[in-house]
Amino acid sequence: MDTLYILGNGFDLHHKLPTSYADFNKSVVETDPELAHTLEEYFTFKVNHKYLWCDFECDLGTFASQSFFDFHNGCDPLSENFRYSEVYAVEDEVREAAENLIESIRDAFSQWIDGIEFPEQPSRTTKLLNITDRSKFITFNYTATLEELYHISDDRIFYIHNKAGGFNGELIFGHGLADDEKQDDTLDEFGESSRTMFTDAEGAARSVFYAFRKDTDEVINEHGKYFRELAGTKNIIVLGHSIADVDNPYFQLIAKQAPGASWTFSYFGDQELEEKKNKAAAMLGIDKKNITMIKIEDLCL
Repeated sequence: MDTLYILGNGFDLHHKLPTSYADFNKSVVETDPELAHTLEEYFTFKVNHKYLWCDFECDLGTFASQSFFDFHNGCDPLSENFRYSEVYAVEDEVREAAENLIESIRDAFSQWIDGIEFPEQPSRTTKLLNITDRSKFITFNYTATLEELYHISDDRIFYIHNKAGGFNGELIFGHGLADDEKQDDTLDEFGESSRTMFTDAEGAARSVFYAFRKDTDEVINEHGKYFRELAGTKNIIVLGHSIADVDNPYFQLIAKQAPGASWTFSYFGDQELEEKKNKAAAMLGIDKKNITMIKIEDLCL
């Protein structure tokens, strides 16, 4: 197998699909205003043209768990009417609220992705790319763009984070932080327990942070055979991918499997050309002279 294409959200955006975070946010505002308010309250998401999909995934790690806990904690231990059973009630309430929020975000995300439609005729402003259809494809997107617009056989496509419609599992998205930096240690500087009566409830609030951590190791372990079969790949073309840190393990594994491959990365604007080239070289552990940089438009038919 000579050529492997790796596709990110910029690939779908090039084809005029509404797959930006702004599009997702618009969908949530229209279908679930309460969830939209919660996202605004406890995360640092932004809605502007510079805010990339990788920014959204990264900011899933900014969940304000302490504020979430405080909102759901109506318990006052100093009250003369205080009963310790109230602490357990708070933990139950926080845990249920966290589980509901996780489910709501996942449901809203899936419904939005599933609702993205392809026009019967591509827009005149949508320019298809000169893609070698006998290649292999790894797509970080959830949409069927390759099948719908390029008529690529699905046996050539690996949906690394699964596909819209739930055909091959729950959609995978999230940040790459290993631990919640806001989490308090359970031991103080003297090795004594720093637990309070609310430690478990606060931990329940932090479950949202961990629910949206992207487990790249699990994906790699599950699909190890696929990655091993990339050995011998000669050309690797990365289109519309920001090469965010959370996805680095995938690229590093591919580079390890195909050490002699030539790499091509697309970039969006001249201001990011050198920065992205340097980042790609550092990520892959290769000389940047061996990396070619193009704009997606350079491949237009």
